[in-house]
Amino acid sequence: MDKGLQLEIIGGNRTTRKRTPACILRIHSPGEIKLDITNIFDTPNCPSPISKDDMERIAPKAVEQLEKLKRSEGNCRDKGIPMLGWMNHPLDIKREHLDEIRNAAGSLSDKIDAFVSLGIGGSYLGIEAVFKTLTHTYQNQLPREERSKCGGCPEIYFLGQNLDPDYILDTLDMLRGKRIGVNVISKSGTTTETAVVFRILRNLMEKSFGGDASRLIIATTDEKKGALRKLAGEKGYKTFVVPDNIGGRFSVLSDVGLFGLAVMDIDIGNLISGFTAMKRRIEEKEFWQNPALLHAAARYLAYQRGKKIEVIASNSAAIYQIARWMEQLFPESEGHHGKGMWVSPSMYTEKLHANGQMVQDGERNILETFLLLEKHDNVLNIPIAPDDLDGLNFLPKADKTVNDLNRLAMEGAAYAHYLGGVPNMTITIPERDVFCIGQLICMMEYSVAISGYLLGHNPFIQPGVEAYKKAMFALAGKPGYEEEGEKIKKELDGRERIVV
Repeated sequence: MDKGLQLEIIGGNRTTRKRTPACILRIHSPGEIKLDITNIFDTPNCPSPISKDDMERIAPKAVEQLEKLKRSEGNCRDKGIPMLGWMNHPLDIKREHLDEIRNAAGSLSDKIDAFVSLGIGGSYLGIEAVFKTLTHTYQNQLPREERSKCGGCPEIYFLGQNLDPDYILDTLDMLRGKRIGVNVISKSGTTTETAVVFRILRNLMEKSFGGDASRLIIATTDEKKGALRKLAGEKGYKTFVVPDNIGGRFSVLSDVGLFGLAVMDIDIGNLISGFTAMKRRIEEKEFWQNPALLHAAARYLAYQRGKKIEVIASNSAAIYQIARWMEQLFPESEGHHGKGMWVSPSMYTEKLHANGQMVQDGERNILETFLLLEKHDNVLNIPIAPDDLDGLNFLPKADKTVNDLNRLAMEGAAYAHYLGGVPNMTITIPERDVFCIGQLICMMEYSVAISGYLLGHNPFIQPGVEAYKKAMFALAGKPGYEEEGEKIKKELDGRERIVV
């Protein structure tokens, strides 16, 4: 009888995704993230290339924006509150609070088979990105004891980030027959997508678990007010706090993200250590040694030279998840008053066989940023084939692995796209380690804050996000929106419909 695929016949050196248990605080530095901006300058075949002199000219202005941030100055307020808490909050979290988070996460994890993180936007993308970056691609399919070194974390699911009924019900199918825990994340408790799914899930849990349901639900919400805070008080939910001075997309290293990540057995202490190390580099290094300043200045100059799209490409399916987080972080912060670059996450080499043609030979309105994972968890060898029909025997004969080929594809794309008129830069991430990801989070948050200041607007608000909600509520007949609903329906009815 066939025993199934034996991985050793491939000739790969397989390692288990090892992570430090959340119950142990480890201070470990696998290396610093590096930023290479060589290909930003003097791009051939580019209508308006950037020079090093351009960077020198913008340097004082970029440094000025960083100094404003450090002094809590500039256009950074939302409803009168300076939204700069993300800069120091991770450092200010007391050891006792981290222990509270870890203990609550461990207690819930011990009781459940599956954990559901409920949130949207900043209450979802950062958490999912860190989780998927640091864990096995098919985490939920592994036996529980193989998911971590602390006895195994539960299966992990995300809901409340969309209103697709098929997606919601498919996820509920995966939860059937399991004891589940939920972390619902919403400052107001009225965010439509999250609130609707939480209402459904809470109803199912109360029917299934009775009084135990309240002990299986954790609410992360406003400290004092709001619908979810009121419900948590009535039901007796354990609660954590959404800080008033940190916007959603900057919140992953607050209670918003830390509790869920602790349930997922992510070493949140070392994640914060990575953030701290990068913060020190950013706030102490001069311009040409400062990764966040150089990153922000390069993007700003590219935008000024007509680059409207930033392709963020990774050679790692895990690191690609960080690009998805950046897809929110930058457009939501920069997309104001007709300004800002569109961010397009890409997985290379997959996308090189798709929109790679556009990047190479299309309109020269593209900036490219590579997220290069330097060291993968595993080394995968390429076997020699006796027939060599695909002509690839030269690779194993030269001791080239899949890892080598993966990296060379990125280097080849960077070179080819540079020659094709696309300025690009590379952020090298030493390995899939919480310390490295903490560094990257810090660098990107500082960069986008500096970028917003350079563009001349407040990067910490998102008034445009409310427009679709207003129209949706009006069309749904929400009380208080009747007049707006009639206005929209009249306008829609007055249009000539063209439907094929």
